[in-house]
Amino acid sequence: MAIVSYPMADCPGCRGSMSFGNVDVYGSFILRGCGRCSYTERVPLPEIHKRKLYLDQSFLSLVFKAEDGRYLAIAEKIKSICAKQALVVPYSNLHEDETHQWKHYEALLDFIKATARGHELRPSYEVIQAQFDTALELWLTEQNPSFAVEKNDAFDKEIDEWESYYRIDVGGYYGDIEKIRAAKITSITGLVDTFDAWRDSVHSIEEHINLELASAAEGYIKAYKAYLEKVDAGDYDVLVDRPINSKYVERMVRYEALGGSLAERVQSTFRFLYSPNFAAMPAQSISARIYAELREQVRRGAYANKAKAIARLSGFFFDVDHISIYGPYFDGIVVDRSMHELLRSNSVDLSGRWGTKVFSASNLDEFDVWLGEIEQAIPAEHRGALPSAYPRLLV
Repeated sequence: MAIVSYPMADCPGCRGSMSFGNVDVYGSFILRGCGRCSYTERVPLPEIHKRKLYLDQSFLSLVFKAEDGRYLAIAEKIKSICAKQALVVPYSNLHEDETHQWKHYEALLDFIKATARGHELRPSYEVIQAQFDTALELWLTEQNPSFAVEKNDAFDKEIDEWESYYRIDVGGYYGDIEKIRAAKITSITGLVDTFDAWRDSVHSIEEHINLELASAAEGYIKAYKAYLEKVDAGDYDVLVDRPINSKYVERMVRYEALGGSLAERVQSTFRFLYSPNFAAMPAQSISARIYAELREQVRRGAYANKAKAIARLSGFFFDVDHISIYGPYFDGIVVDRSMHELLRSNSVDLSGRWGTKVFSASNLDEFDVWLGEIEQAIPAEHRGALPSAYPRLLV
């Protein structure tokens, strides 16, 4: 006997009246059963390929507030296409981190997870680690440092499967929210405070990209050295609670292909961190280019009003993390106007370099057209299976 989600007919086994129907959808098939006996059937479903869309906090927040009809209409279209199994809008741990800085975060997070329909991205540290592994292997084998990302590094395999009727939500730990919120404000203020010095910069944008990459490499090395110093001092708590950047370095240092002795492996790791292979990692390359382009915009006169700059860039650090880590794995992303300007610049060019379409309030019409193209492109076999898998769905 099964719990029948959608009773549709009399049972072929026990002849029970309207006791037979869909129990659930399991990736590639519909399980049908009877609420009175053990009779079951499996109905195969066609293979599907969903387009991947990343919605940043600015879009999700505007939809949640329900104050702009344009966003509400597009949100309904997204919801419809996702229900038709042609689009997926997964959320990440970075969404959760950022959402918890809001006063009414619980309701907003529930909305984000409902929009994602239970689909999650792999944690950001796992995606970065996968990029490190690929880049290091290319460096060791002296191959072209540039590489195409593997979609499975960011998405669970269930992304391109038919969705179940149910989802399980597991809560996370977010630390001292007020402390994190205050640190965010301090960080943005500190960023804007550097703008005066940036206006006097004489470096080219390529020089700034290289400076950002060198700074990132130095940050990883410092994190690893600080970790070793604490261990040497007997602070073994650091083995459990330490900066993630030190873990990336420690993993590389343990890689035997880097050298026979620990000293050799450490030196090889440090050389890698200053190599073109490290610079080609999306999490490093995109981030460095965004910061370099922001510097260039400031040098040309943008963000002259400090108060307005702080307000306009309030989510900047979160956005950079989202886009640099996850951007290349998506078919499309939606960001705010400020970030859109950065991403479509020649120096960043997310679409040209990674094929990811970028949308914001400045091109909502293009976004609407793109969504329509996805819906129109649903294969006939896929579309024909929808009523069987989801009886209440209006196709």
